Parts: sequence; structure tokens; C-alpha cells
Amino acid sequence: MQVRWNFKLLPNQSQEATLEEWLVTLRKHRNYALKERNQGFDFNNRDKDTSIVYAYGSHCELESKIEYGSCCPLTCPVIKHGVIPSNFGLATKQTKVKDKKTKEVIAVKTNWDSASGIQMKVTTQLRKSLDNFTKVNADVLQSNIAKLDQAFTNFFENGKGYPQFIKRLDSFEYKPDCVKLQDIKKNYAKAYLPGIGNIKFHNSRNLQILQGLRTCTIKREGGNWYISMLVDLTGSLPDIKPLEQCKSVVGIDVGINKLVALSNGSFIENKRPTTNTRTARRLSMRQRAISRKQKNSKNKIKAIKRLAKQNHKLAQYRNGYSWLAANIIVKTADVVAREDLRIKNMIKRAKPKHDGRGGYKRNGASRKTRLNRVIADAGWGDIFNKIAWLALKTGKPVVEVPAKYSSLECPKCGDVEKKNREGEKFLCRECQYTEHADTKASRTIVRRVGLVFPSNKRTLPADCGKVTLSRYQSLQVEAKNHALEAVNRNINCPTVGYLRDMAETLKESSSL
Repeated sequence: MQVRWNFKLLPNQSQEATLEEWLVTLRKHRNYALKERNQGFDFNNRDKDTSIVYAYGSHCELESKIEYGSCCPLTCPVIKHGVIPSNFGLATKQTKVKDKKTKEVIAVKTNWDSASGIQMKVTTQLRKSLDNFTKVNADVLQSNIAKLDQAFTNFFENGKGYPQFIKRLDSFEYKPDCVKLQDIKKNYAKAYLPGIGNIKFHNSRNLQILQGLRTCTIKREGGNWYISMLVDLTGSLPDIKPLEQCKSVVGIDVGINKLVALSNGSFIENKRPTTNTRTARRLSMRQRAISRKQKNSKNKIKAIKRLAKQNHKLAQYRNGYSWLAANIIVKTADVVAREDLRIKNMIKRAKPKHDGRGGYKRNGASRKTRLNRVIADAGWGDIFNKIAWLALKTGKPVVEVPAKYSSLECPKCGDVEKKNREGEKFLCRECQYTEHADTKASRTIVRRVGLVFPSNKRTLPADCGKVTLSRYQSLQVEAKNHALEAVNRNINCPTVGYLRDMAETLKESSSL
């Protein structure tokens, strides 16, 4: 099983200076590689109807009709980025052709290399000539090119945005088995980073159970340094329990006034880390302080670092509170039911409305903007991800149900009416059912899961032999109505005597 662990690094001054120098070099390296690919993409023919312009050494195989060295990015074998180095020998690679039965090498073919492969070879040559590239670990430089290649793959295949030049780089990555752990103790340990040395970090995990280290990412956040390790652990995740074997279910309804409303009637408060009055005012003040500073001045850099540090602390607070909320929800029942929300669509800006005279109507854009900020500050998607991970670790299923009319539907009669809800109050106009609106919505979510549990048949305490000993039950049985039994048996007691006297008085009065 592979999981990702994060730790806070404690580098000394020289190590911190080296880390910052590496980030500057890697940023320039990435931007240079991106510029080279952009030139190949912009100056080549991108229209498939235009005749192809061939570069030096280009050729086409007659049998397979594959064009090698073609400058058209739509058909170019260089992953659609026309990267051709000055040394043409770096643009090719050799592949061995083996026999399927004997597995022996039959021939060696020379093919056109990919853009990332060409740039990695060029980077290896730059390490021999440039001092700043020599200081950076070779695996880190190659991972930098691999990240850029993945960005282009996301653009061409997954519909993501085109890679952009970056002004600031805050992370780099080591390949598997490069980082070594040393001097592991209870509260801290040391990590050996190739090219940097041993760096101390806070230890909050049991590092003795590690089977191996995969990729390790060094990142800078809010003025602090962190290491993110992808580790191999023994064991595996438990199987998800079938819904038929689950004995309880809890529904959750996320909101703004209450962060989470549970179907058992409890709530989780919304702390609003960045949108509460005090914090929002402080963030706006620090943002204005940045805008007032002179461009590229030391005071402006200090103000930016101050704001980044505060945002980092608020993000950590939100992350910890989300983990707390997710733990409470997952431990409540065997099944967690939630709404299938499209949060990205919920926080879109209000659409403008034309008035037909060249202007725009009022569309409540300012109120919608404030609502979007509060929704983004609540972090609903982050809570859903944490619930999914904790439920996966414990083998509990998480069921997503449609969110349509969950806050307007009456759970008793099924009536759907917008006027049923007013703020946090829910009052059905048909059957007068009343409940807290968020609690009612969470119970509606539970009902939509469709799980039916057997009723809890409880017996009265008098029917239980543990309340009254069996030997007394066989000898004496107490009557339920003592006054009636006393009257029937003519038992002398003050109450019965008083009732007898009242009866005689009524008879005498009736005879008169």
C-alpha cells in the first residue's frame, strides 16, 4: 500500500540558501525548455491542409508512411513539439528489436526521439558546461522536464490549459530511492537529500514500518520547507463492506451557517477561517499594503512574505478542522450518505443580463461573489475527499445521492415547495411537519439511500426477569390498581374508608 506523508523540514542557513538557489535554476530551466517547445510549435505548420515543410534529415518510410523529422506538430513524432537540437545526433534514439521466441536481439533501429528525451540529453550536456546546472542533482533536472512533458500531455490529451511561463517555482522532486532516512528517533529524524545533505525534520509518524521510499517532493510554503514522501507500507486497505451488512447510516448536509448537519441531529460549526470579520479585514489590509509598495522593492517582498505566511497558517487551520469533521462523520455510522454536488458550478460568477439598451441589469453579482467566497472557504470538496479516504481505511461505504430538492422535500408527505423553507426553518405547508432545515435535508439524504433496517423491539422492564426475582414472581403478584383491589377485598385503609363514607353519604342524600 502506498500513502503520502508530509513532514516539516528544519534546514540550516546554508541548506536553505542551496534550496532557494535550486528553485531559481529549475525555474529558468523549465522556462527555457518551454520556450524551445513553443518555437517549434509556433514556427511549424499547424494546419493539416498546408503542405509539410521538412527539416534537415527528415524522411518518410514508404511502407509505414511515417514521417520522421516532420515539422508539422499534428503529425510530428516529437510529441507534437518540434524540438530539433543543434547537435542532430541527440535527436535520435536506438531501440532493440528482439525475437518473440528466442528473445534475442535481431536488429537495432534508429528512431526520432521524443521532445522530453531530446531535452533531457541537452540538459546532461548543460551540466558539464554551466556551474548552476552542475550543482543541481541530475534526477531533479530530469524530473523537471518530465513535469513539463506531463503538462503538454494534459494539454493535448486531457483538454487542460496550455503550459505557461512561471515567475516562481516552489517545489522539485526526487526520483524513487534517491532520498534516504537516517537517525530515526521518536520526535525527529534526518533525511539525506542528494546534493544538499542531511536535513532534520519533525517526525509525527512511525517510520520503522516503512518498506521503501518512492518519489519525494521538496516544497516551500509560507516561508517553511516541507518534504512529501510517497511511501510503501505493509498490508492493504480493507474490503468495502456491502450495504446489506451495514447496520447504521448517517447522512450529511453541508452548508454555510452550519458546516455539516448530521442526520442524528448534531451539527459541526463553520469556523470561516478566511471570511470571518476579523480575518477578512486583516487580509484586505495586508493586500492593500502590498499594492502600495514600490515594485520590486525589499519592502514589497517583505509584505508579500507576510501575507503568504498568514494564508499558509489559515490553510493549515482549515485542513486540520476538516480532518476533525471528517473523523466525527465517519465514526458515527457504518455508511456515510452525502449529496452529489457540483461545487465548481456552484461558485461560478453571476451571468450578466443585458437590458437591451447597451447596458446591464442588476443581477446580484456582489452578493453572489460573497457567497462564492464563503463556499470556497468552507472547503466542502476537501471534506468530501477526507471522508472518502477515512471511510476507505475503515472499509465503510460512502454513497452519493442526487441533491435535487433535498432541502425542499418534506420527509413525511413528500411535498416539494419552495415556501416550505425559510432560512434554517422548515415547515411543510401540507402536513405541518416542522424541523431544522439542515437536519431535515440530511435525513432526506438518508432516505434516498434506500437502506431499511429492522425495527428495534424493546420489551418493558416488568417483563424482564432481571428486574424482579423469579422466586418473588411465583409467590406474590402485585395488582396494577391498588385502590380498586382494596375496595373489592374490603381491606382496611384510610383511602378506602374515605371512599366508603362518601358512597354512603351519596346514598342517603339520594333517598331523601
